[in-house]
Amino acid sequence: MADPVQEEKLREARDWRRERASAFRREMFPYLRYVAQSGFAMLLAAIGITLLAGYAGLLSDMPQAWPADVVGVALLFFASIYTPLRSYLQPADTVFLLPAESRVLSANVLPALRSAAFFGALRALVVFIIFAPLYAKAPVTADAAPSEPAGWAALAAAIALLAAWNTYAAWQERRAVSATARLALRFARWTAVLLAAAALLTKPLLLAAGFALLAAAAVSTAALLTPRHRMPWDRLIAEEGAARRRWLSFLGWFVDIPTEEPPAASRAWIAWVADRVPRSKRFAWHFLYAKTFLRGEAFGAFWRWCTVMAVIALFARSTAVDAMVYIVGIVVGGLQLTELGRIRFAEHASVVPLSPEGRNTAASAVVRSAGLAAAALLWLIAWVPHAASSPIWWLIALALALAWTGWLLPRRLAARDEEEEL
Repeated sequence: MADPVQEEKLREARDWRRERASAFRREMFPYLRYVAQSGFAMLLAAIGITLLAGYAGLLSDMPQAWPADVVGVALLFFASIYTPLRSYLQPADTVFLLPAESRVLSANVLPALRSAAFFGALRALVVFIIFAPLYAKAPVTADAAPSEPAGWAALAAAIALLAAWNTYAAWQERRAVSATARLALRFARWTAVLLAAAALLTKPLLLAAGFALLAAAAVSTAALLTPRHRMPWDRLIAEEGAARRRWLSFLGWFVDIPTEEPPAASRAWIAWVADRVPRSKRFAWHFLYAKTFLRGEAFGAFWRWCTVMAVIALFARSTAVDAMVYIVGIVVGGLQLTELGRIRFAEHASVVPLSPEGRNTAASAVVRSAGLAAAALLWLIAWVPHAASSPIWWLIALALALAWTGWLLPRRLAARDEEEEL
């Protein structure tokens, strides 16, 4: 017989999480109307129509060398490894909720984990269902595709189970005590998902499923042998804070909203670039913006996005895919750069005797430099495999990208009100 007191405490813990989730939605909802008014939905619709047209074109006229294996593995990989876990925990909870760790774990975290596993499996399944017609028709993968409905159902189930296991493995990764162990487990998890997806799409199902099972077992065993927390409070609180900042950063593209202070990263491999800014009062704002950008979350999101786009372009081996990757990469990357214009430096205003004049000009200069560098590097990566074909169109794409990142975005940023409060 269940303990009534214990049941009541578990119910209170579940109600606590629902209240925080509801409070978060109420906080974000008023800003969504600005997203709708900005035309962002129309942009998404245009991208969706373009992708749908390309999808229909591939189905009707499939090129012999279209890399369905590479595209399919990339789609399943990115659909599977995304493992968000909203705990709604805050720093003060380590004081007030730590005595109730068992209840928080069983009533809040584990249900959220099960929900994340379900939606992860559903997301991977939807991606596979959309990709399946291309997978069956492409000459590269036609022989590996199942020929019977039972084979398709078994393959879809294996892909869904792989995504669900990835959520479980990500939870074990979060629990690791050492940061080095977490990185090692993440690398092992990503490698296992990548190799398992490649095996499922290109090898006989029985052999591929056995390999995927062995890879998952190896990673899970390594996680079990790693020293772990029962409840990774600090990790969950850090992820919750990052999730909130991402939402605020996204909404900040459309409306000026208060943002939370992001953590600083050392990034010695790139932060030295800001030290090359001339040390004079004229370029003081340039230095502050450059240093803040290179050591802040905005640059982290920007370079990770550009890296993903570059990897897809390297392995796509298709002019149409490379061109689309380049355009989407530059447009989204440019929007990420505009986040720099919302930095206020409030903590430095009383100790740095600088006039607010020139702040937006300095921010636009940093945005211009980062945007032009990314546009040129990503263009080289996307263009080199097709250097012998259609050079004019690639030059036009480069010119448009340079105009977007080197002129339009910086111009809009510099035109903001120069008399904003520090």
